[in-house]
Formats: sequence, structure tokens, C-alpha cells
Amino acid sequence: MLDFSSLLLAIFFSTVGSSIVLFAAWATSRHDGFLLTCGLGALLVAISVVCSAFYAHRPQPWLVTSAYVLLLSGLATIYGTAWQFRYDAPPRRVVLLATAIALGLTVPPHASGYNGIGFVAGFLSAAGLLFLASFHFWAARREAPGTLIGLSAFYFAIGLSFLPRAALVALDGQAIMPGPPRNWAQTASLALIVLSVPALGALTLALNQQRLVRAHRQQALTDPLTGLPNRRALLESVAGWTGAATLAVFDIDRFKNINDTHGHARGDEVIALFAEALRQHLAPGQVAARLGGEEFVLVSPGGDLAVVRAQSDRLRRDFARRAHAQLALAATVSGGLSCGEIGGKRFAVVMDAADKALYRAKQGGRDRLEIAGEETRVADRPS
Repeated sequence: MLDFSSLLLAIFFSTVGSSIVLFAAWATSRHDGFLLTCGLGALLVAISVVCSAFYAHRPQPWLVTSAYVLLLSGLATIYGTAWQFRYDAPPRRVVLLATAIALGLTVPPHASGYNGIGFVAGFLSAAGLLFLASFHFWAARREAPGTLIGLSAFYFAIGLSFLPRAALVALDGQAIMPGPPRNWAQTASLALIVLSVPALGALTLALNQQRLVRAHRQQALTDPLTGLPNRRALLESVAGWTGAATLAVFDIDRFKNINDTHGHARGDEVIALFAEALRQHLAPGQVAARLGGEEFVLVSPGGDLAVVRAQSDRLRRDFARRAHAQLALAATVSGGLSCGEIGGKRFAVVMDAADKALYRAKQGGRDRLEIAGEETRVADRPS
């Protein structure tokens, strides 16, 4: 049988090492707070192992009580890590609640000298906290399936290993024990923890790296001023489309005059205001993007020009009202519409037709819509 003290020593060094690495990774980017939470949980578990090692050599109620306070607080913090990752919110309340429940079940019997009852309660509380962490990582698995399923599996296996530990102590029937349990379940569980801690640390770091990569990619595909997809994101999103689509290209009228007269900061407000209006007029399945400057595009699957034109007219009028009400500006927008097959390289052809229609709308007086392939039609001006 493996030596109890050696297993505790191995757990201590592995958890301390994982904690240091997690703290260092968080300090480097500070992008994901769950690294800090996980590092703190690992550190608490490591300190609890020190108390357990001293308790094994000199059984005292205060030592085993301290060990379980630290252990269950650490596991509750690790549960908070999974909760924080899933919901992207501070886990303080759930950690405090979980800690209070676990300690409320475990500390009183240990503190009063009934360590046999305390061991059963502590093992079951630890299993419950680990199962909760496993559940939340499993529930979030769509974000990074391989990594999150791995984390969930490891936490579930460790939690499962606490159940026979509790069962053997309960079957032994001793309310007061001379020291920590020493049986095959205890040894097997500690050995599993020794093997699992490095893997958990590596998977947690991999999870953070995957999220960073996704965040950087999202930033590269998002226009920072409006939050809309940029041109690159638009081309990627429609690359797999087949069949007909309707494009509406919009350009804010006399935008250079707005910048020259009111300043670039006000110009940015006008762009952001139109983006907000465009976003609120989007229908399911449509894609909107900022092409650059004051130019935007709306892509609709299908070839129903009449529907998209009516939608674009509502957007045009709504933007003019917003600009007057929120910015005290008489800002308007013109648009060009086109329809056609967009598979392969055809998207550029349809986009070019919409651009030409937009040019005609500008030449025809602005604050209007034009449709590619049709004669100039003046849209009703907003009253």
C-alpha cells in the first residue's frame, strides 16, 4: 500500500505548482478571472493538505477541523471557478453559500471530537462540490468540447472517489476515530488526486488559451466603433451561402460635412447611431456589417426585393428621426439594393450592382433608395 504521508506530500506539491502556474497565467493577461479563482482554490487545497499531514502524525481536533475548513473552502472555490466560467460572472455568492453549507455539515462534529461523523460529512461534502464543478463544466462544453469534457470527467472521477471513503468510515461505525482513515479507498482516492491535479491544471490553462484565441478572432472580425461585423467577417459569414440573396448598401449622406462642421467625435456618434438603428431593424437570418467609413451593408437570404426595400425605407426614416431627436442633426442615409445569386465569386458582382444603385441614389438627391437594374425611383421623404 502506498504511504499515506507520501501521497499527501505529492498532492501538496502538485496543487501548489498548479496554483502558481494559474496565478502567473492570470497575471499575464487578466482576461479571464476564472484562472484567479481556480488558483485560489488550488492554494487552499494545498494548505489543507499540510494540516492533514500534521493531523496524521498528531491527531488533534483543531488540526482536522482546520484541514476541512481549508479543503472544503478550496473545493467550493473550484466549484465557483466552473460557475464563473459558465456564466462569466463573479462567483463570490455561490462560493460563500457552498462553503457555508459544506462547513455547516462538517465542522461541528470535527470540532466537538466526533471525527468519524466529521469524516463522513466531509467526504460527502467534498464529493458534492466536485460534482457541482463537473456539472457546470459539462453544461458549458459547447464552447470547447474536448477540454471541457475532460475537465468535467476529471472532477467527476475525483468526486466519485470520495464516496467509498465515506462509505467505509460509515460502515466502520466509529463516531470517534484515533486518526485519519487508512484503507484502500483512502489510498486509491489520494493516488487519483495526485494523477489528476497536473491534468486539471493543464486543461484549465488550455481552456484559457482557447478563450483568448476566440476573443482575439472576435476582435479581428468586429468593428470597434459599432460592434457590427466588419468586411472580413461579412465575407466569411456569407462564404457558404448558396442561392439568391438581396443586398442593401447604405451610406450616410454628406458625412464629410458632418465631420467638418461638428467634429469627428460627433461623426462617430452618427455612425454608431445608424449602426444601432440597423441592428434593431434586423430580421432573423439577415447579416449586417460596417464596410468601412460611413458605409454599411445588409444581406438578406432570398430574393424578395420588395420586403427588403420596405425594411430599408423604415430604417432610413428611423435613422433620420433618431439623428434629429438624439443628436439634433439633420442626418440622412441613402441606399442601393440588388439581388442575385451569391455563391462563389458572385457575391462581389451583386455587391457591385448595389454600389452602383447607391451611387445613383446619391446623384439623384440623396435620402432615398435605388434598386439595381431599375429606373430611378424616389422614395418618400420622412415627414
